[in-house]
Amino acid sequence: MAMNFKIFDSKGIAAKFAADLVRKQMNNNPTSIIAFAMNDEQDFFYRALQEDVAKNPVDASQIHIFDYDNNESSFKQIGVVKEQFHKADKNGNLKDDVKKVKTKENKGKLTMLVSTFNPDGSIGYREIDADDDKGLLTAREVIVLVTGPEKAKAVNRLYETSETQTNFEAANLKAHRMVTVILDHDAAQGLPADIREYYRSLFS
Repeated sequence: MAMNFKIFDSKGIAAKFAADLVRKQMNNNPTSIIAFAMNDEQDFFYRALQEDVAKNPVDASQIHIFDYDNNESSFKQIGVVKEQFHKADKNGNLKDDVKKVKTKENKGKLTMLVSTFNPDGSIGYREIDADDDKGLLTAREVIVLVTGPEKAKAVNRLYETSETQTNFEAANLKAHRMVTVILDHDAAQGLPADIREYYRSLFS
């Protein structure tokens, strides 16, 4: 398992940390293909992303966005061009859609998934196919923002569930090679106390 937990005192700080990871990805790889499925975490996250990019501008002119959140205005504000913004189909096949925007630079591979998981453990939106071979988890890197006390049980189940028990969708994250799960204080209560202490961020 290559899962890394980051724990912060508040939802706002957690969202800022997630946004900063995304902004750095855009800056370091200006031909990234990034999918967003933030669901109930999107208000705090997109506000934080816009603020971060305003302070630290990036060239988003070559970045492709696949958006499950219907939040085109947020991506326009950070400089994503209309032709490279794609409304993602919750019932579609993301891997096939990403191949359609293949270039020599991005190789038609999903660079990053930025998502959440729900209290029932479904990733992003319940309609999305999150199988590793064709769905969201084909991304090279996964950033997961999870906040609020209503998700603490799902966090606990994620921690306790074997990656082979795929009836709990979030557990599929454990089989991924590069996942960062960003928690606020309330969601982190689902982790054992010693694990919370181990993963707690120095910046919270």
